[in-house]
Amino acid sequence: MYSDYLYFASANKSAEDFHEKVAESLQLFENCMLDYSLRACVYNNTLNNAMPVRLQVGLYVVYLLDWLTVFDKDQILVLRLEDHASNVKYTMHMVFQFLDLGPLSEKQEALITKSPASNTRRPEDRSLGPMLPTTKAILRDFYRPFNTKLAQVLFDDAFLWKRT
Repeated sequence: MYSDYLYFASANKSAEDFHEKVAESLQLFENCMLDYSLRACVYNNTLNNAMPVRLQVGLYVVYLLDWLTVFDKDQILVLRLEDHASNVKYTMHMVFQFLDLGPLSEKQEALITKSPASNTRRPEDRSLGPMLPTTKAILRDFYRPFNTKLAQVLFDDAFLWKRT
């Protein structure tokens, strides 16, 4: 969420500004939920365009449950970005296996693992530091029930994000 803000916001970025934008977005989302279903709010383009930060993109379980109405569970591979970032080789082996592409050759592996990440934090954003602890707590509380459901659907407690 914070990296999304840093990547897309253009001016006056700060941990404090992010906190204010999170609070405003949560208020807008909670107001929507008073009158509409979770799914209706997640897919509401008017709401999503009004929210200063994109809360809906982290509600993975809503999207996954929709996809599971069309695809079998064994047709979907769900990976965590932080797992991929920490072990590209392992996750790419998982992807190749999932897609039944055969094993990665050493050449393919080298090309993949040496490719730089394309969406890293800009140098000018690195000095902003992490989000405020209060913002992190607010977001953790907001996403917790959705992540709990996601972990249940995937049978994988890694999606509880207890370490972040």
